[in-house]
Amino acid sequence: MLHFDYFRRSPEAYRPWTAHAAMRAAEANLLPLEACVYLGTSIKPLNEEPIDLDDIEHILSRPHLDLETNLLLIRILTKLLRNPDAEVALFAAESINVIENRYTKRIEALKGKLKEEASADVLRSLAQQYYELAQMHPGTIRNFYLREAFGYIKKLSKLKRLGRQDVVLLVRLLLTLGLTDQAKRIIDQLTDREDPSYLLLEAEIAFKRKDIASVQKLCDRLKTQPRHLDEDSQALLSYWFEGNR
Repeated sequence: MLHFDYFRRSPEAYRPWTAHAAMRAAEANLLPLEACVYLGTSIKPLNEEPIDLDDIEHILSRPHLDLETNLLLIRILTKLLRNPDAEVALFAAESINVIENRYTKRIEALKGKLKEEASADVLRSLAQQYYELAQMHPGTIRNFYLREAFGYIKKLSKLKRLGRQDVVLLVRLLLTLGLTDQAKRIIDQLTDREDPSYLLLEAEIAFKRKDIASVQKLCDRLKTQPRHLDEDSQALLSYWFEGNR
């Protein structure tokens, strides 16, 4: 019998703030195990007002966050930098440093490996890390990181080891730098352009070039292979086929 009545109890009941505290309370039979599960897996949307600093700290405690989560955190924390409460602003600044330092440490570790051997996997990881770091910065700093990522992709290309995901990253780098013509030339040189990943990129390039007719044609071609598309790609197709009627 699951003890979900814990959530219906009086506010005076013991309510731990962290999953660790909940686990200790459960071990002491002060709380049911459901309290640990709840605190370990449940969290409100991070950007929901008022912003919960405990939730942000809880997410930041995880050492391996994906790019989407990091970008969401950076957006929220950048907003908090302007908070009139000095402690909140300091928390935001320190949290941003935590995220950036994680990337810096990973990059330095990869560069150390690169000195030992020009491994394709290390070059690929360096390009990806710099690309992700670039997404968190505006202007000149952003372009610097993008060019660093581009440099490692070029080194990978010289090893004749470019895979599909490497080509996708290269084209995204060029698009982010605003180099749509160069991105188009890379796609035009591919022998397997019917690959869904490449068709999606080609559609993105066409959209940035304001060639809406080509976007529609490319989406028509993608529609014939829905099994090879992830949820985001299917949502994109749904927009073009349903949202543009």
